[in-house]
Amino acid sequence: MILHDIEIIKDKESNFISDNRYTHQALRVISYDVQGAGYERKFDNIDRVNGRFHNSTTEEKKKVTIKLFYSVEKIAYASHLKARLQALLRGELYLRELAVPEAKIKFESPFAPQKQEFELEYVDGRQIKVGLVNDISFDTTQTSGEFTLEFETLELPYFESIVYNTILEKEDGNLEKWGIPDDNPFDVPDQERRSTFYDCKTGVVYYGGTVEIKQFNQDSVVELTLGENISKDDKAGITFYLQYSDRMKIAGLEMRAGDVIKFDGLHTYRNNIRIDEYNTTKQQPVLYPGWNSFNSTKTLQKVVFKHKRYYM
Repeated sequence: MILHDIEIIKDKESNFISDNRYTHQALRVISYDVQGAGYERKFDNIDRVNGRFHNSTTEEKKKVTIKLFYSVEKIAYASHLKARLQALLRGELYLRELAVPEAKIKFESPFAPQKQEFELEYVDGRQIKVGLVNDISFDTTQTSGEFTLEFETLELPYFESIVYNTILEKEDGNLEKWGIPDDNPFDVPDQERRSTFYDCKTGVVYYGGTVEIKQFNQDSVVELTLGENISKDDKAGITFYLQYSDRMKIAGLEMRAGDVIKFDGLHTYRNNIRIDEYNTTKQQPVLYPGWNSFNSTKTLQKVVFKHKRYYM
């Protein structure tokens, strides 16, 4: 009877703790805990001034703890299980939690026992990128027991959505991609689901995460399809900005209607060719949780916001 499980995604391969090609069905999840990100704060001191002055705060990493139960038929298999589990958990992993939404126990008669089976569902539409940090350690002289695995985030100290926001624009709710806690509007045409805009200079886009997108290592792209020609001699060029980001100005470059300007958080492209030197302000789009207005000084055929959502 399995009420809780963890999906492990590595190299585009999906495995579950309770049933996988490495450890088969020898493991069960007892508990799963993702701790909040720790903070590193930097301070300065000034001579003859009491106290200290706060300079900056950074979120370092999240720690993940999984407590497991193992059971093998023979003592000789325990050591083999440890080696196979090490193979499953080496490298970079994405973890995703599953649980039984409602556990209803079937009535059992002493004369007619029933098999208790429950259907697991994803808890939400989020995953977290981690690496194993502790040694895998359990008593290999026993055929069963409990042990703990410890992980920590490898890059961003946040959960991220399984899929891009653009999927919401096209699909109804899918519990393999989004969960009830993600709080998405029920109807596909709902404005909060919209990520593509046509024939506009201004608009409002909704970002459904709880962590702002403002770092180059977050998965986010904004694409602008130009609706008019812009001469390289036009000193004004095109300026695009969002409510919470500085202005992005592209100038000194011959641009045609239909050209696609792309910002990926680090570089700027025209038709997939880097044009960083023509982004005179060197800025990139920033999205904050909730509604974000955007503006362009030139008419745009299309604007597309494509990103993962990030959560605390």
